[in-house]
Amino acid sequence: MPGMDGITTITKLKEIHPGLRTVLLTGYGNKKIKEAAEALDSAYFEKDEMRDFWSFIKRFGSQKGMIIIKPVDGEIATATGVMGDFGTDQSTLKPEELEMHAARQTLERRLSFTDMGSSRLFLESRMQKLIGETPSILEVKNNIRKVAPLDCTVLILGETGTGKELVARAIHMLSQRKERKFMAANCGSFSEELLGNELFGHEKEAFTGASRLKKGIFEAASGGTILLDEIGDMPFSMQVKLLRVLQEKTIIRVGGTDELPVDVRVLAATNQILDKKINNKEFREDLYYRLNAFTIRIPPLRERKEDIPLLSSYFLDKYRKEFEKDIKEVSDEVLSIFMSYPFPGNVRELENAIEHAVIMCEGNDLRKKHLPERFFDVKPSGNFERKDFVTLAELEKQYIVDVLKATNGNKSEAARILGINRASLWRKLKEIDPFNF
Repeated sequence: MPGMDGITTITKLKEIHPGLRTVLLTGYGNKKIKEAAEALDSAYFEKDEMRDFWSFIKRFGSQKGMIIIKPVDGEIATATGVMGDFGTDQSTLKPEELEMHAARQTLERRLSFTDMGSSRLFLESRMQKLIGETPSILEVKNNIRKVAPLDCTVLILGETGTGKELVARAIHMLSQRKERKFMAANCGSFSEELLGNELFGHEKEAFTGASRLKKGIFEAASGGTILLDEIGDMPFSMQVKLLRVLQEKTIIRVGGTDELPVDVRVLAATNQILDKKINNKEFREDLYYRLNAFTIRIPPLRERKEDIPLLSSYFLDKYRKEFEKDIKEVSDEVLSIFMSYPFPGNVRELENAIEHAVIMCEGNDLRKKHLPERFFDVKPSGNFERKDFVTLAELEKQYIVDVLKATNGNKSEAARILGINRASLWRKLKEIDPFNF
């Protein structure tokens, strides 16, 4: 293939559509092809007969994301012919040919199917990066690495919009529970009765309308991690029940009497100062110490303004791709405004401003006129100077290297943490260092 070999082409396609199933016919059967097959979580097969060809596809087509097949000499044309020439009258086909035809149709359906759920999860996981290089955010990243492998409770403190759930998800993905569920409940969004139902579930006929048993997140996330968001808003009486769960590691469903063992890691987050709530008798001190085995404080954006240009570039890249716009950069004018603005909504507000600007922009760069109106009266910072920031590609490269170090070189685990498939990781590693990967 001119300019790009087949494996590189497929890995690029799988980066765009992670659920894509592919079959690669190759005339090469050397060691590199076999190693690539292993790295790409593929099935490799050197066929002898066409019957073996189809039986192999039927056997592995639903198990592997890619099948690499090396026909014997002179068989490639025959193999591709069988793939494409079954448009004839089926009444003229022999039984074994009918079976091959059915297998081909099944294969075509698989090749045309894109797992949109996987794509969505892939895109979401790409967002779950803590962007920034200031000392305060680097300390957050370092604390995540320290506490993630330890199966203890963690209290995550930060103002609204700072990324508390991102930190919780990062802890989960770097923990031994990463293969199990991560579930979150906002303790301030429910009444006491509904919160108990959300956390602990209910028995059938526990109340009017309870037509069937329902598991709460303590059961549904068994073996995984739960985040109790806005823990400071949890009703005082519910705090007693939560404390008992943390101590006894058992729950009682609403309307039930049996104690059920649970195995989850509990993370909690709040934007409130819990010491004040303890002094005001609004939060239990014993629960606070149960939750506070380790604390991670996320700094507000106003305390790490040096990260604003990097965050702005990240969100610009995200939304120009989403809205398919050819916008090159955030102008110095906009960055100066951002550096002067207090951002009470923190990173979430910055992202919202960039998204709005991308929607409004019809040129090559984001300007003041594209921002939400609340920024119009902000006086630009007089001392802002554009720095030589690293490119997103360089940032991605360093992030991949950091994850590989954290996983001791385990590429499968690194791929899971990065939120990409092994094929994409393999290609990116080749781009980083083509001689060692």
